[in-house]
Amino acid sequence: MCGRLVGGNLTQAEMLAIIENFVYGKTSIDEDARQPATGWNIKPTQSVSMIRQKDEGYLLTTARWWFVPHWFKHDVKDWKQTTFNARIETAAEKPTFRTAWNHARCAIPAIGYYEWTGPKNDRRPNYITIQTNVPMLFFAGLHSTLPDGTNTCTLLTREPSKQIAHIHNRMPVLMTQDELNGWIRGEITTTVAKNSLGMGWEGRFKYHEVNKIGRDDDGPELIEPIE
Repeated sequence: MCGRLVGGNLTQAEMLAIIENFVYGKTSIDEDARQPATGWNIKPTQSVSMIRQKDEGYLLTTARWWFVPHWFKHDVKDWKQTTFNARIETAAEKPTFRTAWNHARCAIPAIGYYEWTGPKNDRRPNYITIQTNVPMLFFAGLHSTLPDGTNTCTLLTREPSKQIAHIHNRMPVLMTQDELNGWIRGEITTTVAKNSLGMGWEGRFKYHEVNKIGRDDDGPELIEPIE
C-alpha cells in the first residue's frame, strides 16, 4: 500500500515546467482547482496534484486522495470503502474502479513516499524515491468527478520491485516517461498494465529509514536518514 506521499515544496508553476518536458502535448493549469497539499507528509483525503487528459493535451489539476466512484450520489465522507489505493491486478474488473480504468486514468506527481516495516508494535518508516535527474515522480492513478464537481483519485499499487521487496509486499506504480503518456491516454492495455506498468525502475530505487512521523509532522527533516 501507499498511505503517505512526499510532495516537497514545488509550486504548480514549477511542476508545470517539469511536466511539459515529459508529456507529448500541451499542459494547462486548472485555475479553478483547489490548492493541493504540499510538504513532506501528505495524507489520504487531502487534495493532491493530478495530471489528466484534456482534449489533445493535459490538465494539471487537483483531486481528493481517496477515490469515490462517479456514480456515488452522497457526500464523499459517506463513502466507507478504503480506496486511496487500488490494486493494479484487479482494478479493471472492480465495479468501483472499472469506469475510471477505461476512461479516467491519471498521474499523481510527488517526489517520494513512505512505507513502514517491522513488527506491528514498532513499525518504522522508510522514505522511498528513485534515482533520477528530475525532481518529480509520476504515480499511476485513477480519478473520478462526482455529481457535485468534486474530483477524487486513487494510487495504483502492485507487487514490489525486488530491490524494495524487503520493506513491503506492495509498492505504488511509478511510471517512466513513455508509460506516463501511454497510461493517461488509455493506450496501455489492461494486460500490459497488469504485467509491467511501473516495473521499469529496478535497480534505481533509493530508500532509507527515517525517524517516526507524527500525524501532523511536516518539514524536510522528515525524509532525513535516521542516525
